[in-house]
Amino acid sequence: MLGWEFPPEISGGLGIANYNLCKALAPKTELILVLPKTDPNFRIPNVKVIDLSRLKIEEYFEEESLREFEAVIKEKRIAFDFTPYPQRKEVEKKRILKKEKKERSLRVKTIHNAFSTSELYGLDVYDKVRYYTEIVRRLASNLEFDIIHVHDWMTCPAGVVLQKDFRKPLVAHIHSLNVDRLGSEKRDWIFTTEKQALKNADIIIPVSQYTGSIIREFYRIPEKKIFPVHNGVEKVHPFRSEKNFPEKLILFMGRITTQKGPEFFLEAASRILERNDNVRFAVAGKGDKLQEIIESGAYSELGAKIHFTGFLNRTEVHHILSITDIFCMPSVSEPFGLAALEAAQFGIPVVLSKRSGVAEVLKGAMTVDFWDTEKMAEIIQQLLSDQELYDSAVKQGYKDLKKLTWAASARKVMALYSRIMN
Repeated sequence: MLGWEFPPEISGGLGIANYNLCKALAPKTELILVLPKTDPNFRIPNVKVIDLSRLKIEEYFEEESLREFEAVIKEKRIAFDFTPYPQRKEVEKKRILKKEKKERSLRVKTIHNAFSTSELYGLDVYDKVRYYTEIVRRLASNLEFDIIHVHDWMTCPAGVVLQKDFRKPLVAHIHSLNVDRLGSEKRDWIFTTEKQALKNADIIIPVSQYTGSIIREFYRIPEKKIFPVHNGVEKVHPFRSEKNFPEKLILFMGRITTQKGPEFFLEAASRILERNDNVRFAVAGKGDKLQEIIESGAYSELGAKIHFTGFLNRTEVHHILSITDIFCMPSVSEPFGLAALEAAQFGIPVVLSKRSGVAEVLKGAMTVDFWDTEKMAEIIQQLLSDQELYDSAVKQGYKDLKKLTWAASARKVMALYSRIMN
């Protein structure tokens, strides 16, 4: 299994989903999980975790020069050549070899540093993906495995390479797509990488039927390869905490990006305040749109009624859920939406975008078009003013959660493994 995010190195639901799926699969199969970086104390029983940031990477590149990885998306194998120079004078040959050794050493150091830093994404994410692919290919020669299971575009190139080198079946587990993040018109390197992996995959596991429909429509992948498996929810012990303010709290929690629709939440908040002054709003998370929202003053009319928390760790997430009255997720395109399940666990009514995978399983949630902020505000106001409606939404949420376990997700994944092996 090739992963990218993993607790505590997470920026969204991908790492949490990967962790919980591994825990549920561990008793059922032998599992090797390869990650760019993780906490050495954060382990899963019966899962062999390989942390690339702690490998002696120079052992894997000692005799060969490292070349740029562009061939994967063209369905070509990566070439590693160490060419002697039989036609050159011995002195010239030694000089060239010495220079190459120095350059190779610098590249190896760069690779190691890439995974040692805390930021898995950023401007050098493409280099990190290439380095990950190169190292995984070499590691695989010393491992025994029957199936390759990748999670999202960052690990897709490595999965395609292993599939071609070792002729093993490939499972592509899709938690989010470039179409979700940037829209259907964007056709960049990531889109091409995703499409190449989806074409090569023997089985595709989208986290929802909604994501499966995007794979069919925009990536032109036949339905017979697509088997949606919904995420489960990690069991927690919900609790309530005292707020240090009297108003009701309405929460947006997720990455502050265009995909998550934070501007629609702020617009709905303004509409709610026009009808009800007994409310406050919290925006929990970080992302590339946070600074833009703050600088634009899009929230200014909310005054002291709006709070930006920044990134929250798991303890802080549970605390803010313990004081929240309504959870709102107005995503433009949401493959699943684990945060909505977490909110439901804490007995919080959930208002969702119709374009979200979690709406398929959280029947107690209220759904609305992400752009219809008037309707969104109306629904939230109804929940605030109608206690019977509020209690009914909470009760249905608890009922829905009983079926959403990671054990159930793992059983479906194991069935797909068996399908491949047969």
